[in-house]
Amino acid sequence: MRSVAFLVTLLIFASCDSSLGFREYHALQDGWPSSEHISFSSDQIVQTPSDIYIHIRNTNTYPYANLFLVAELRDSIQVIARDTLEYAMADPQGKWLGTGFLEVKESKLWWKADWNPPHNGPYFIEFSQRVRNNGSVEGVSFLDGIINVGVSIEPQIQP
Repeated sequence: MRSVAFLVTLLIFASCDSSLGFREYHALQDGWPSSEHISFSSDQIVQTPSDIYIHIRNTNTYPYANLFLVAELRDSIQVIARDTLEYAMADPQGKWLGTGFLEVKESKLWWKADWNPPHNGPYFIEFSQRVRNNGSVEGVSFLDGIINVGVSIEPQIQP
């Protein structure tokens, strides 16, 4: 019984370790409307070289092989980065590239490498989807199959 209590305590302390960076998810209701901007904020980000990843969880109902996003990183004063991004979600045969089993796959998509925050937080990150059908000027108004969008800021391991 003591070993179980010790393991639970160890897990609690490990999950609170600020050196692990920042990770947060936003759940979506039945998909992602193009009008919905997904925002994250943290004042726990410290000045250390970090990598920023976007996490997408999709189901088999996601109808596309790729995903287009606009990603914005800002502090309380200015926009630091604003990028239009394209990610492959499936291979040419239609097999999902994410990890997981059954119907839900998670893709960990690289956004920024070696980002060195100029100051300790707060920082704000916002994502919006910009998927459109081939030959169409208008974007897809509702993106089926995306169930979670997340972000992680992971400090680089120093040798």
